[in-house]
Amino acid sequence: MYRLPGWVWLLLAVGFAALASYMAMGWLKQQAATQPPVKTKSTIVVVAKTKVGPASLLEAAQLQTDAWHQEKAPPGSFANPEQVVGRVTATSLMPGELLTEDKLAPKGSLPGITALLSPSKRAMTVKVDEASGVAGFLAPGDRVDVVVIVDKGEFDKNPIARLLLQNLKVLGTGQKMETRPGDKPQVVPTVTLEVTPQEGERLGLAAQEGRISLVLRAQGDQQLVDTLGVEARGLFGRPGQATSEAAARPASPPRRTVEVIRGIEREPATF
Repeated sequence: MYRLPGWVWLLLAVGFAALASYMAMGWLKQQAATQPPVKTKSTIVVVAKTKVGPASLLEAAQLQTDAWHQEKAPPGSFANPEQVVGRVTATSLMPGELLTEDKLAPKGSLPGITALLSPSKRAMTVKVDEASGVAGFLAPGDRVDVVVIVDKGEFDKNPIARLLLQNLKVLGTGQKMETRPGDKPQVVPTVTLEVTPQEGERLGLAAQEGRISLVLRAQGDQQLVDTLGVEARGLFGRPGQATSEAAARPASPPRRTVEVIRGIEREPATF
């Protein structure tokens, strides 16, 4: 009986495999065409249409609706612009940003900086220079620490710097004209901070007695630290202090190293 060569059987196997793959792909395409498309569930939410600054009265032209690609809207969101027209913003809004209740001032708030204040807090403005004001990088909503530098009175010859207040909210930045005797009017940068009444007292006295510097915090940093401050004399240490301290330390006695033999093992030991 005549037998087919091996290469013929190989070609037949490849051909049958290709035919089976073609038929399978055709069947899958047919099944996909007959099945209805899966509908993605979504809901309508209100977003900002244009950039809106903090403490601003929202108008209809600044808002629009957009599809939120989930069946349930985010907590605190709105479905109709009419729900938020006339409300005051508590933060700045960027185009396309989702509008939620926590980004708005309480109902009935008027436009202005008072809309940004938390309950039982006050707004206090202090003057700074470009360096102590973080070189103009401050924006409403940032958090800062306040450092005061005093170089008069009992600290005349030994100035002191101390971390006075921590984690204060920046409400706004601005400028004011200041005139000093014999000088031309100058534009002085200012920063408005959110404080408690007690913090306002300390900040006011610090601004009167010394110079104010602001330290910008990272976003989400709520840690409070306890510092002792620093004096000018102790900033770099007194001259020769490190040398004298080292000389005052008692000299360590000389140490000796011997070799200990235990059976066939040897190891050094220091005494």
